[in-house]
Amino acid sequence: MGLIKRKIEESGSILYRFWVWPMVRIIKEIGTKSIMKSGSYLIRTELKGRNFVGKNAFLKDSSLGFGSYVQSGCDLVNTDIGRYTSIGSDVKTVIGSHPVDGHVAMHPAFYTSRSVTGFSYVKDDLKTEPEKRTSVGSDVWIGNDVRIMGGVSIGDGAVVGAGALVTRDLPPFSVNVGVPAKTIRYRFSEDEIRALKEEAWWDKDEAWIASNIDRFSDIREFLK
Repeated sequence: MGLIKRKIEESGSILYRFWVWPMVRIIKEIGTKSIMKSGSYLIRTELKGRNFVGKNAFLKDSSLGFGSYVQSGCDLVNTDIGRYTSIGSDVKTVIGSHPVDGHVAMHPAFYTSRSVTGFSYVKDDLKTEPEKRTSVGSDVWIGNDVRIMGGVSIGDGAVVGAGALVTRDLPPFSVNVGVPAKTIRYRFSEDEIRALKEEAWWDKDEAWIASNIDRFSDIREFLK
């Protein structure tokens, strides 16, 4: 019965994705003034408006702030993304954990009854911590092929270089590279960062941004 149930669920999922989802995607695009390329797929994910979701990108249990975009091949789960954030291709959140300390076996069949691999030896799930949400701030730039460990926070205005592995929280307006990602410098001075946090321009409406767009090319002019 387990095999039959699983195959029915798989068939239903395939039918939805290929026959129902394309229409749902069009409705989402129109309703949020967004662009969603072919193969992109959202599950319980909110688009806040003027978003771009690249080809074959997948977002689940997440939110994409106003004006933010993700490029092709992204796989983001349990992730809250701020406004005007730029995420390159093949960026992924790394979620899930195995009981490492104390528990003898790390295979899911020994600690979960959900049969995620097709079988299980236990009737009751081993108590584990709930999945932590990942937070990406506003005006963040994440390069291609970055991996982000579940539960970390990337501050507003931060930069994450291509190929980095983010294993800890990253400060606002920091520039971070490497495996694991380390902060190598900051985009602005401490006083400028403090002023930008107070200004929080990303929370302004489009009319304000349009009327002040000439100030954005120079931090000193912007903060006058």
